[in-house]
Amino acid sequence: MRGRFAYLLAAAVMAAGLLLPAGSAPAQMNIFDKPAWEKDLRRIMWRHRSCAALKSYIWEVGDAEKIITRDYGLFGTPPSPTDFVPLYDVSAFIFASYMAERTGGKLDDAQISALTMRDGYNAPLSRSCNISTSVGSCFGNMGGHKSRTGTDGEFYYGPGHIQQLAMQLELGTYRDGDMRDEYGGQLRAPSIHFIFNSLRLFDGLHMRPENLSKFLRAVVGGKLKISALLGTHAVCLDPQKCPDTPVLYAPAPRTRDYSLGHWVEKNADTGEVEAYSMTGKNGIYVWISADKKHYGYVIPLDDGINRSAAGIGCGRAMYKAVLRGTQKAAPAK
Repeated sequence: MRGRFAYLLAAAVMAAGLLLPAGSAPAQMNIFDKPAWEKDLRRIMWRHRSCAALKSYIWEVGDAEKIITRDYGLFGTPPSPTDFVPLYDVSAFIFASYMAERTGGKLDDAQISALTMRDGYNAPLSRSCNISTSVGSCFGNMGGHKSRTGTDGEFYYGPGHIQQLAMQLELGTYRDGDMRDEYGGQLRAPSIHFIFNSLRLFDGLHMRPENLSKFLRAVVGGKLKISALLGTHAVCLDPQKCPDTPVLYAPAPRTRDYSLGHWVEKNADTGEVEAYSMTGKNGIYVWISADKKHYGYVIPLDDGINRSAAGIGCGRAMYKAVLRGTQKAAPAK
């Protein structure tokens, strides 16, 4: 109980602006103003077996202006304001957001191919880099241009596409600090602190949860150009619906489409887009609602891997609860 009180106190301090620049700080919603669906969401986050499989995790739901609700798992120890957490494949979405700002929201065909994993640079996920390398030497670790073993238009989920795009942008000599400055400058967010655990741009970023929240509020608030690009140029990967799509490797479930550094989640019965999501092998799941009014995330707090399925199950249950609640609360047309 004491740990939870400390977490809530720390959350209140952070929301008041400890990690944000002077000016408007995102408020946490007053407990008496919580939407009716918040109770149902909490019940799901505590009881859903996919969430329970993650054990130690934090989660949050918010909108463009505020944090609506947040908490941590039964076995969780809340992070301090200075803790960084690995983003894994969510890093690809941060890179796509950076590219959207850099190009003024007008990506060319080659950039779209790279950001949708279809430019033929099929470096395997097993090729690693570390913080001491540059973007270019990391690309070399992946095989460099020899990793272009696929053909244009063939989907392969892996790190090579984004890394070679960074090389085309002449970022090859950049190291950790250079890339942090580059991201911060383009995203107009020097207060959104990034660190690179690896210069593998596909999955090497770490970020404070508070700053991930701030970034997502900027997306749903339309302050970043990636907001208008969510779901665009999506690649259908479902072998039942799109058997002609050339796919060399795509992680399960194949019912999702892949857009610019993110997944497109659809209703299994209607095909209607419900959310845009980003995931990682440790179980991290980040989502933005299809109407771009809400965001959410669940972030495991330990170093376990191969929990992607649990993260997807928990994250989907999370956004579906919000979707049900907001649809129920919407005035009849």
